[in-house]
Amino acid sequence: MIAYIVGILRDRRNTLITEARLEAILNRFRDQRILVVGDFYLDAYWYIDKTLSTLSLETPWHTNPVVEQRYSPGAAGTVTNNLKALGVGSVYTLGVIGEDGFGGTLLSCLQTNGCLTDFMVQVPDWVTPTYLKPIHRGYEGVETEGPRFDIENQSPMVANVETTVIEALQACIPGVDGIIIGDQMPVENLGVITTRVREELCRLALAYPEKIFFADSRTRIGAYRSVIVKPNRFEAKRAVQPEWSGQEVDIDTAKQCAVTLAQQTQNTVYITLGENGILVYCDGEFTHVPGISVDSEIDPVGAGDSVSAGLVATLCSLCTSQEKAAVEAAYLGNLVASITVTKIGTTGTASPAEILERHRNYMNL
Repeated sequence: MIAYIVGILRDRRNTLITEARLEAILNRFRDQRILVVGDFYLDAYWYIDKTLSTLSLETPWHTNPVVEQRYSPGAAGTVTNNLKALGVGSVYTLGVIGEDGFGGTLLSCLQTNGCLTDFMVQVPDWVTPTYLKPIHRGYEGVETEGPRFDIENQSPMVANVETTVIEALQACIPGVDGIIIGDQMPVENLGVITTRVREELCRLALAYPEKIFFADSRTRIGAYRSVIVKPNRFEAKRAVQPEWSGQEVDIDTAKQCAVTLAQQTQNTVYITLGENGILVYCDGEFTHVPGISVDSEIDPVGAGDSVSAGLVATLCSLCTSQEKAAVEAAYLGNLVASITVTKIGTTGTASPAEILERHRNYMNL
């Protein structure tokens, strides 16, 4: 059994939010309209029954008989999965996919989940990013995941597609309450959030200060301005000190990074601290929001995306990113993640009912 501990709350009676307040916030999710823009991947799970494998007649290799397939939106799509599970009323998607089989499957998955895909851009000379995950099955129910196959673009987005993305942003943003930016690709300009698209997003954030703009980026969080950012402690350190190659970032260092990032963004900064929860820096004040202990087996894949969904849905529901709302959003994000990590073998989501139950259980510990 693995213990997943993202923080310790010394006195739960002094929690950041009451059950009535939490329920009221959750009830507002249905009225929210949120756009997710960025790198949408397809997670493809291929189940291989090795007991059916035979030696190929043409080669010296044994076959990998695929007996079952399962597909789900990944990367930015994971955020949309979580938003819909939380009960967010309207979830718009804006990404670029190819005119290939994986692209059609991804579009179908998003629509099946209830997302509005009118702003998705589908082009012939683009590869639909796909994580192909082979699951090998043996005798007596033995099952294990093999090495992943990654299908990604190796060439930059062409200018006319960038223009299409920017025009879609300009058309969609006036009609939504929040915008989540999923900047997934590790190499600059090989994904949807190119330098030019990022600059337009930062410009739009200034033009629409009443809306929640929120960015999550593994390698370029320091390039954002005028938006809320949510790096983990390592991403934050590398954003302010690119040459850093250390192995640990303590909370004091994380605070220094938060101040620097806030000076650049002029907005709230969230830094996730692993087992120590979330650090919130808003309006010049720090709040350390402990997480929720889960004493069971966990699968942390997608936990950060579930935090993002909970944070932004809450901020949109409270119509502000100011300090109290920022702290409440962090607590709710921790609640969501404490549920999704318990969904083994899949990229988990959390429902409002599960969130309320986790909150009650946490308060009664």
